[in-house]
This record gives sequence, C-alpha cells and structure tokens, in this order.
Amino acid sequence: MADLRGRASIVKASIQGLELQLGSIESRLRYEAAKIPNLSHPDTPLGDESHARTVHINGSLHNTPTVPLDETNSALSDVEFKDHYDLALSLGIVDMEAGARVAGSRFHYWRGAGALLELALVQYAMTRAVAAGFVPHITPDVARSSVVDACGFRPRSGAEDALLDSQINGDSAAAVHGSGEASQTYRVMPVAEESHKEAAADPLCLVATAEIPLVAMRQQQILDRHSLPISMAGLSHCFRAEAGARGRDTRGIYRLHQFTKVELVTLALPESSQAELTRLVDFQKSLYADLGLTFRLLQMPTYELGASAYQKFDIEAWMPGRRAWGEISSASNCTDYQARRLGIRVRAESAKDGSGSPAFVHTLNATAVAVPRIVVAMLESFQRPDGSVAVPHVLRPWMMGMDVLVPERR
Repeated sequence: MADLRGRASIVKASIQGLELQLGSIESRLRYEAAKIPNLSHPDTPLGDESHARTVHINGSLHNTPTVPLDETNSALSDVEFKDHYDLALSLGIVDMEAGARVAGSRFHYWRGAGALLELALVQYAMTRAVAAGFVPHITPDVARSSVVDACGFRPRSGAEDALLDSQINGDSAAAVHGSGEASQTYRVMPVAEESHKEAAADPLCLVATAEIPLVAMRQQQILDRHSLPISMAGLSHCFRAEAGARGRDTRGIYRLHQFTKVELVTLALPESSQAELTRLVDFQKSLYADLGLTFRLLQMPTYELGASAYQKFDIEAWMPGRRAWGEISSASNCTDYQARRLGIRVRAESAKDGSGSPAFVHTLNATAVAVPRIVVAMLESFQRPDGSVAVPHVLRPWMMGMDVLVPERR
C-alpha cells in the first residue's frame, strides 16, 4: 500500500505538471487562432478602398445631373457650398472650443437647435427601427476588454500586443521591436484600483459602437431556433481614439472622439444570415432616402473588412461643402466570428427530437444613424443662399416647430 501511495503521489504530480503544460499550450493555441480573421465572401472585391464596388446611387442633389459617379468627376454644380463647420458656427448649433477646453480636441457640445437635431435623429431612427421589428435598447457605454476583443476590436496597443505575444510564445525580440497598428480603443479604470495589478486583468473599455454590448448580451448562451432572428436597435455613445486621423477629416464634427449612434444588430441562423444582411441594407437605404440625402452604396473590398466581417457594405453621402463622398454607415455579416469567441450557439434542428449538437449563430451589424456624420450631410445638402438650413420633413415632429435652422444674430 505504501508503494502504491508513493506511486500515486508521483503520478498526481506528473498529471499536475502535464495540466500546466496543456493549459499553456491551449492558451498559445487560442491566442494564435484569434489572429486569424474571418473568411471573406467570394464576391468581395480584392484590394484596398480604391477597389470598392459601387452597387447603387440614390438621389440627385439640388436636381443637378452632376453628382459624381466616381472620383474623376468631382463637380456638383456652380454653386459655392459652405462646409458643415462654417454653417454650424453660423447657426450656433455646435461648440468645439468649449469641448476642447473641457475634454480636449475633437470633443464637442451640441447647443440649441443642434441638441434638438441629435435627439430628433435618434427618435427618427429608433421609431423606424421599432416599426421594422427591432427591439430598442440603451446599452452600457463600457465593456470588458475580453468582450471588445471577442467582437473583433483591438483593446490593446500594438506594443501591448507584442509584449503579450512574447509572454505566450517566448519571443523577447517581438516585445522589443513590436509596435503594430495603433488601437482606437479607450480603456477606463476606477482611480482606487489603478495601483492593484489584479484589477488590470480584464479592464473595462469605452465602446466604439453599441454592436459590442448588444452582441455580448447573449454570450455563453444556447438559443432556441424559433427565437431567431433576434433583431436589436441599440443607442449608445461611441468612443474612438481616431489615432492617425489627419487633414480635413479632423475639421468640425466629421471625425470625433465621442458621438451618439443608433446601431442595429441581428443574431441569425447561419442559413439566413445573408438574407438578413440584405434586410439591414434595405432598411438603411430607406432611412437615408427619406431624409433626402444623395448617397451611394459600396461593396467594400478585402482590406476594409477588418477581422470580423465576412461581407461589408458602406453607404457614403454626397457632402457638397466638402466636395466629396463621406461615409455615414456600414453593414456587415460577421458570420460566426463573434459567436465563436463569445460562445453564442443555437440548438440544432434534428429530424427526430431536436437534440442535435448546437451550432454557432451568425451576427450582423448595421449603422442606423451616426449622428455627427448625418448632420454633416444634412447641413451641406440642405443649406440655402441666405445661410439657413432646411430641416428634413421626417425630423420635424421632434424639432419643436423648427422647419428651418437660421443663423444666429451677432
């Protein structure tokens, strides 16, 4: 018996050592697997943004036939349009200087009619989304770093990624030389916990989009087939570091660190996810057409898909003050990329008793209204020679009787 106990003790210690090795190997495997992006749809154009395919153009702004169909034709008309920031200052609807004093560059205050305009756009988008079957949500503005990562966003800096890679794979050179792409994510931590190392294991991040908390609501769940598709509309503030942004994109409210957005998210059966993507894009098109915007639908190429998207469509509005198209929304089918990382599955349908192995759901997301970009397009599109700006008819029910935004008296 003593001999058996001694051997058992040796075997136990050996098993514990092997379990530690297994845990380390599994961690390395998961870490390396997480670097693999989603597959791309066979119809996706290859290359960078210049290879985006124009699918549809809607509208003819100011009834002129010269809305550019490509980058070689940039003239809209002989009218000299003001850009959105000059208009916003004249109308007194935004205060970037106060935002900079309080929070830093590229933060802003909406004021007066500008505040009403944001609320009107949110109400418009939510009302239309609910009518289309989306359940409204107001989401947290923060999420755990692991959740942000699982959704395909980068919660760490390039240097931190290199350090983590060196720790997992034992490559010290990567930690020294690695820098990588700049993360666009903000991290937050209670001041009282800043000195505790254990508090930083899975820190909170400010979300870049309501897509993150909406998708993660169902993490580690097995859903009933008959509950799908699950369609949600989420309102949140969005926070983006916008590292590397340069030039006119940083003027005014076109590219901000914080903005309000209504996001659409759908959890779907794998066999119906492409049909759901079409539904999302059709909803977006109707939303912007009823606002009166001139826009084009683009099928985005491989370099623009990010880690999670299988197929992605962007919508760009013509912004005559900028004399350029500007992105106002996107829609993506992420297939099972996010669901695998978050453990969101659906019960398989069996011919006999429905007891088949669960499968991963497909997740999709689409912008309904990213408020600042829509405001940019509206101000530049609906400006009048006297400096006033017409309010789209669909927004007037929430504008407290304002049909036109007029310049402030100085």
